[in-house]
Amino acid sequence: MIKNKILRKILPGIRAKLSFFTAILVISILAFTSAIHYSQQKKALEEKLSSELKAPLEYVNTVVLDLENLSRSMILIEEFKIRVKEKKKELSKFKRTVVQKEAGFLGALKSFGQSIGLNVKRGNVYRSVDTYFTRYLSENEIKEFEANVRNELRKENGAPIDAPVYDKIRSIAEKTAQSRLFAESARSRIEEIEDEIKNIEIELLKPDLDPKKKKTFSSDKEKLEKERKTAERSIPDAEKRAAAGETSLAKALQNFFRGSYKDGISSLGLLPDKIRILAYDRVGKQTLDTGLLFLQSSGTAKKLLSLPEFEESRSSLFGETDVLETIRNKSEPEAYEVGGRQYEVVFRPVFRNPNTAERSRTLAEEVANHASQWREYLEEDRKLSSEFAELAQKLKSRITELRKDGKAKPAADSEFRTLTANYRKLLKKRETKLEELQPYVTTFQKAQKRSREEKKSFEEKAVATSKEILEWEKKLKLPLKQGDTRESPEEIQENIRQLEAQAEEVRDSLIRLESSKDDWSLADDHRSEDAFYGLREAALDDFTFLPFKAGSAAIRRYYKDPDERKNVRAKWKLLREWILAGSSETTLPNASRNKASLADSGILIRSRSEAEEVMWALDSSPLVASKESAGKGLVYDLLRKNLLGYNLILIDRTEGARQIRDNRDELIRYTAIIGAIAILLAYGLAWFVVRRIRIISRKAEEIGEGNLKVEFPPAGYDEIGILSESLNDMVHGLEEREEMRGELLAGEEIQKRLLPEKLPTSLNDYVEFGAFYKAMAGVGGDYYDFIELGQSKIAFCIGDVSNHGVGPAIVMALFRAQIRSILRRGERDLKKILLEMNSQLYDDTPDHIFVTFFLGFFDSTTSKVEYISAGHVKPLFYDASEKKLHELPAGGLPIGMDENSFFETTIERRVLTLDSGDIFFEYTDGLDEARNPEGSMYGRERLAKLLFANGEKRPEELIKVIVGDLEAHTKQELGKPGISQLSDDIAMIAVRKR
Repeated sequence: MIKNKILRKILPGIRAKLSFFTAILVISILAFTSAIHYSQQKKALEEKLSSELKAPLEYVNTVVLDLENLSRSMILIEEFKIRVKEKKKELSKFKRTVVQKEAGFLGALKSFGQSIGLNVKRGNVYRSVDTYFTRYLSENEIKEFEANVRNELRKENGAPIDAPVYDKIRSIAEKTAQSRLFAESARSRIEEIEDEIKNIEIELLKPDLDPKKKKTFSSDKEKLEKERKTAERSIPDAEKRAAAGETSLAKALQNFFRGSYKDGISSLGLLPDKIRILAYDRVGKQTLDTGLLFLQSSGTAKKLLSLPEFEESRSSLFGETDVLETIRNKSEPEAYEVGGRQYEVVFRPVFRNPNTAERSRTLAEEVANHASQWREYLEEDRKLSSEFAELAQKLKSRITELRKDGKAKPAADSEFRTLTANYRKLLKKRETKLEELQPYVTTFQKAQKRSREEKKSFEEKAVATSKEILEWEKKLKLPLKQGDTRESPEEIQENIRQLEAQAEEVRDSLIRLESSKDDWSLADDHRSEDAFYGLREAALDDFTFLPFKAGSAAIRRYYKDPDERKNVRAKWKLLREWILAGSSETTLPNASRNKASLADSGILIRSRSEAEEVMWALDSSPLVASKESAGKGLVYDLLRKNLLGYNLILIDRTEGARQIRDNRDELIRYTAIIGAIAILLAYGLAWFVVRRIRIISRKAEEIGEGNLKVEFPPAGYDEIGILSESLNDMVHGLEEREEMRGELLAGEEIQKRLLPEKLPTSLNDYVEFGAFYKAMAGVGGDYYDFIELGQSKIAFCIGDVSNHGVGPAIVMALFRAQIRSILRRGERDLKKILLEMNSQLYDDTPDHIFVTFFLGFFDSTTSKVEYISAGHVKPLFYDASEKKLHELPAGGLPIGMDENSFFETTIERRVLTLDSGDIFFEYTDGLDEARNPEGSMYGRERLAKLLFANGEKRPEELIKVIVGDLEAHTKQELGKPGISQLSDDIAMIAVRKR
């Protein structure tokens, strides 16, 4: 209770608190709903922008891919032309010379002369013919390819491109192709040089090498090293020229298609004044900007483009960074505020081959998230990659020998066929290992089982609904008889309509279930397993063919349609079989009936041998490299190589954000008004409620001042009324408790008078005493006493009645009277005294009342203590001469627990001689069982240590030390009268020989 009246006026009352908490509750609810509304508005705006952005962004992605494919095709055409020229020279050495007899008119004439006996010789004609290894993509195939590409370059009106414009674009592509081939040739030459240097070093290590040859080898090695350095220096320059050429070609093509791009984006609903899309290649050069296509978009986010933070974020996309890590870091939009306008920047990567890139991303994410589940398969994949590398080396060596010989194509060579057969076995083994070790086998089985169960459930429901419809239709056809209580025709028709609607819903559910059963679009586990299986296959297909149409539509169809997956996988197998067969370099196998055709994959842009080299490289590279290996593995290499660049979508959210902000401010205003009204209403309501509480409060203050005659007025039937009634009951209880408290205090005073008022002094020359007593509830059942038995003897005793409170206190008083009565009669036999006490207590008290008791006599003439124990705790004895503490024997059954016949067998008289300084200490169990606020007991061990440490002190001083330590342990003052917080009564006595 706050007794300071000033504080009571300052501190808020119930009305203020109730008003405050009501206002907080109302404002919190309104703030919560406002936050939800704000979040929903923001989400709706984002969804609207996303839907508006989806089609234009897909179109821009397609444009970027189309430009890339067109640029790639033109460069490839020029590469083919250069390769054909180079291949003719390079492969001419592999041509086979055929010898034929002289033909033609002259040859026929000589042949006729020989037939009629003339001495005429017919000459031989030597001619070089192509072998399997001297064939490459023909000029006719290249011309056909070029015609298809040129056909893509049309004006806005659909007319073919002008020859000068095409020649200009083709010239850029030619220079780019020359630079790329130069860099490729330089790399190949470096590899050849390294092999030659290795061979020379082997020769130089021979001990018997001729000095002249050694000098020649050393000179050749120096020349080769110089050539290698020159080649290494030339590669970066060639790559820069190639990159610059690719950028120039992309810009030339972009300028050519600018009008059509503008029309295409406009038709898809892009808002130029709100959204601007920038496309960058992988080195950071801009390849497309919708701001250049639309006048309205040229000013969109203009200030944002020059912002240092934005430029830093944009630059972080490019360079030698981890592609996957960059994509992860840029997966969330970035927000900027420039010149009072708010912008959101979305980053989207663009990949050259979506089929390969999507699988690479999926596989990399799967390994990152579930590495432990795929660990075993990835280990197997690394082992198999090593086996593929060894086998590929053997195949490469055999192909080189066959090319030198030039007589037979690989398909006709038995050793080649044996090696490719082993290669097929390895492919099958890898496929089998994936089926065995992939972690989603159980998941797939459960999904199939669940799908079958759902289908069965829907089918059963459909059959049951159909039967029910038929039954209702039968009822409808039956005529209604007079007095019949069945449903009316209208009710039956309504039931039929409801059942038909249910049947239609079940049919729709079956159709959806059937269509989604094999749909992998949202099935992460299926897409992950497919990525492990199809990554190499897709990469090989993308290298060998140029697709007819760019974009991610193909892989979306693959995931969605099981027939498409079956067809694509069949093509993958057919492509590998064409490569492994070694029958033709440029002619694809004819499609057999009802089977996939490679012709549907796109335009063939690689020869079989070039595809074979890539196949070896793909199969020999582990999907994910081990930690000890250099590099990260095929997954990351393919992802990096396929990255074309990034699309940056700049979205001006100022108007939308302003609208949301205005709505938010309006909500805040309404919230403030409603909150203020709620406070006033709460304050008014609190006044009615608090009026009754104030009456109760004043009455309670009177009780605090000591007036227990207060009567709380009736206050209704609500909680306040219940409180008033409870307080009245409490006051009556307090009155009764005060009365009982007074009685207990009186009882405590009476009990104190039953205990020795002072310690005995008749034997002060021989012995001195100490004692202490504290009842748990004011009065208690513990007892101690000192009784003088003559000039040389004194009796001392201590007892503990079971339980606590008034009842045990009464037993203790009776017990005291009986023990004193027996001793006054002159009985000095300890055993007989206890037997008489046991007999009386056993007969006069209930079963649950008993007393543990200790009785001893001290004889000053002999300095001996004669004692007996009835179930009491063992006494402690301090031997002053030896400075030791001993535990004396005790035992026995408590008094009043059993009849004398048994009780007598448990008690025993014992004798102890006290020397000068010896201390005899006995106590009740309330001492060592006293607990502190944490619940820990005082303990006999602690008591023993304290006795041992203070054994030289007088008994009264020793008792004070023990009581002080006990108070420190229990955190209670034991010297005060009244009820304590102890768990049991405490009594203790000490006897010390002088």
